[in-house]
Amino acid sequence: MMVMKFGGTSLGTAEAIRRVCRIIQSRTPQQPVVVASAVGGITNKLVQLAKLAGAGEKEQAAALLDEIVAQHERIVAELFINDDLTYSAVFHVGIEMLHTATNDIFANGEVNDELYDALISVGEFFTANMLPAVLNKMGISSVMADARKLLLTDASFGAARPLFDESKERVIATILPLVDQGVVPVLQGFIGSDRQGRTTTLGRGGSDYSATLFGAMLGVSTVEIWSDVDGVLTADPSLVKEARRIRYMSFHEAAELAYFGAKVLHPATLAPAVEHHMTVVVLNSMNPDFDGTAISSTSPVDPLHEGRVKSIAYKENLTVITVTSSRMLMAYGFMAQLFAVFDEYQTAVDLVSTSEVTLSLTIDNTKNLSAIIPRLEKFAQVRVEEKKAIVCLVGEGLKRTKGIPGRIFGLLQDTHIYLISQGASEINLSFVIDEKDLPRVIPRLHRYFFSQELDRHVVTADAVRPS
Repeated sequence: MMVMKFGGTSLGTAEAIRRVCRIIQSRTPQQPVVVASAVGGITNKLVQLAKLAGAGEKEQAAALLDEIVAQHERIVAELFINDDLTYSAVFHVGIEMLHTATNDIFANGEVNDELYDALISVGEFFTANMLPAVLNKMGISSVMADARKLLLTDASFGAARPLFDESKERVIATILPLVDQGVVPVLQGFIGSDRQGRTTTLGRGGSDYSATLFGAMLGVSTVEIWSDVDGVLTADPSLVKEARRIRYMSFHEAAELAYFGAKVLHPATLAPAVEHHMTVVVLNSMNPDFDGTAISSTSPVDPLHEGRVKSIAYKENLTVITVTSSRMLMAYGFMAQLFAVFDEYQTAVDLVSTSEVTLSLTIDNTKNLSAIIPRLEKFAQVRVEEKKAIVCLVGEGLKRTKGIPGRIFGLLQDTHIYLISQGASEINLSFVIDEKDLPRVIPRLHRYFFSQELDRHVVTADAVRPS
């Protein structure tokens, strides 16, 4: 048994969906369980629909709702499943869900997290029913298994936390009998429900997380994450045309990349895989014969190449907050007081750098910044700098390799560097720069670190482009 997750870019058109179904067909000997995202672009439209409904823009909301339905109707017609009576009934249920969720927001007068989750989850409902209809037409027995009835979460709408043990009981009781009967179950990604049966979501990009959660619950050895790139790359190909595919990565390397902005994996994805010793394989649905990137507990590295940079990630839209206070000098409790403010406003901190009387940190969520700053100003001077970015270089053994920081910062003598972090992780060196410098800094670092002799077993020699 294995889990296969398909992202929105793999499900964007009727032809793409047919391609996905052929990939699933090729895996039937491995007894696949499928996790599906919404059709590409639909979640963004649902987010916009929620905003319009929350603002009381009824005409614009109605037009966008009709557009969303029409987009699905076109795909259904092109897949020739509109004559499937079972699917037609389910499709109309999805339309009713869409109308109900939108009208609930209108009735409430504003969009809250609970109503938001109910609306944006509808996209996955459509695709998780569409795939079984196509598979059955191909002669492959398949059903939709509603993730809302399987993945139990807390009530933190928009960022729900799974309740693993109780969810596992539900998943095993529902999914294993289907797989044993030769049926391919298809579940919605990033969707669950709380104890009251209210729809919850794991956060944007959480379909990857759903896949590894279900994999852990089912005890599979492999989870395949299918997107539109040939695997994890050495850099963002939109900035670096020469980006190469990484054949193998360790969980620690991939987790660092995911956290610091690499867009291939959701940051939470790897936690279940690490704990349950699964291998996560990142593959390209538009190039299904390519072997992608395998991520596991160990990554085979030639000892001669240990300490090499394996990938360069970045995270945009950051804000640097610098706090200065003489009360920090030789004092205890100051840090606790400072971070208690961020905790109170549920704002995560990325990097931290300190001196005797000054502390700088970065945040990527400024929703509560206007409330945080006055609280900090009660006991310190505060400076806020926006439009910053973290650049993160990842590779096993970087901390133990002499000269890496010197080489990096020697390359960037013309670049303003605000914070530097090395030491907390064996495999990561990070620093903060102006966002506008990214198109210059990332290619420069990549040319330097990937023009050297590479471990061909781990990184491919040829550049790989997104499909």
